[in-house]
Amino acid sequence: MISYQRKMMLIALHAIFIVAFSYTSIAFATNGNDEHAVMKKDSDGKVSQEDFIEHHRWMFEKNDANKDGFLNKSEMKALHKMVKEMHKRSEAH
Repeated sequence: MISYQRKMMLIALHAIFIVAFSYTSIAFATNGNDEHAVMKKDSDGKVSQEDFIEHHRWMFEKNDANKDGFLNKSEMKALHKMVKEMHKRSEAH
């Protein structure tokens, strides 16, 4: 069973993803070389739910440094830093 603190952390993580990516028009993913690249979009510029979810799964796994299936405080800080950098790059385009 997941502890209350871990549940709250997972809920916070989901909220961060929703807020962080709701206002950016460019979604990022990995290009296979563990580098950020523009996520594949449909011809009308939309990102599919599958691609969006896969990208967020990648972000979680990239930041779960100890590979325990949870993000602790320091891992969450790293995630926040990564998201901030992604936003800087998207605003530059």
